[in-house]
Amino acid sequence: MTIDTSLTEEQELIQNSARDFFARECPVAVVRRSEAAAEDFPREIWRKMADLGWLGMGFPAEYGGAGCSVLDLLPLYTELGRHIAPVPLLDAVGLAGALIDAAGSAEQKKRLLPGIASGELLAVCAHMEPEGVYGPRGITLSAQLRGGDYLLAGTKLLVPCAASADIIAVAARTGGAKEAEGISLLLVDPKAKGVSIERTKTITGEKLYAVTFNETAVPASNLLGASGKGWPVLDHALMRASILQSAAVVGAGERVLDMTADYAKNRVQFGKAIGSYQAVQYLVTDIVIAVHLARVLNIQAAWRHASGRPWLREAALGKAAACKAAVAMIQGSHETHAGIGFMLDYDLQLYTRRAKHWEWNLGDRHYHLERSLVEAGI
Repeated sequence: MTIDTSLTEEQELIQNSARDFFARECPVAVVRRSEAAAEDFPREIWRKMADLGWLGMGFPAEYGGAGCSVLDLLPLYTELGRHIAPVPLLDAVGLAGALIDAAGSAEQKKRLLPGIASGELLAVCAHMEPEGVYGPRGITLSAQLRGGDYLLAGTKLLVPCAASADIIAVAARTGGAKEAEGISLLLVDPKAKGVSIERTKTITGEKLYAVTFNETAVPASNLLGASGKGWPVLDHALMRASILQSAAVVGAGERVLDMTADYAKNRVQFGKAIGSYQAVQYLVTDIVIAVHLARVLNIQAAWRHASGRPWLREAALGKAAACKAAVAMIQGSHETHAGIGFMLDYDLQLYTRRAKHWEWNLGDRHYHLERSLVEAGI
């Protein structure tokens, strides 16, 4: 089956607009300033993105969106990664917003999605726990139904922008002992009684938090989807988000490739540019191959999702390739740059640290390779 990897006129417009916007609004100085800032992300940039309609692109038009497919979203996320824009587009829209769109009732979607699309409401998702296990087995946080409320007890880790969130979609276990049975999704107010939020120190520049629930009462009306049936919809939302993150890795890889090639052309050693040496050419070529493979698999997964074909296996393979590319592009670039690449004031370090987050976020390479085998029936 042949897949056209070229952009449509509309997708090319999205890409060019996003590239110009992020180059203007998110230069390296802004990225570094955001890393050091107390706030989770630059609100002014977020507001401008909302004004451009980017936050609602993937939502139905009736909820303030544009009804774009995942394939249409790839150019935006590619540029997001190229410029390592310090905004929670993937977490708040690509995952949490998509989860609400997929599982929410008509009332919940009408109440929440327009606010997410306009940038007035920030939703995030909490699914990882201290054991660090991906998949349904990793969800052990308890949610017991008492009267008309679910009482949450436990801790979620690596919750993005939790201190700024207006609502957190929490994956909890309302029944069942293991696997997917008994997992439910609950919309939780982060300011509710019994919720404590603590910033997690990271090397990646991501604003991540530990969120602890101490007998936190959540109204049963805040259940997202059916009780005990939350895993399939969460799984699909996570896999869909992995396609979007893979696009961001591709964009970052293309930028790292440009940086590495330029350095190889201009750094002179022994009277010649180091790019003239075959050993350096191998390093640059390794980046090209890794990023190209990730890009092709990423487009294939997005195309299958957008066309209504089975897509989970391709999404898993694409995420596995993106995890590998995140490692390969940084390794090849650092070996080419040598000592200067380790200087924190050199731009490569911004990508180096974020690549570690991309490598593990939404499932690591081994998890997705195993997932691809499961989807293939092996």
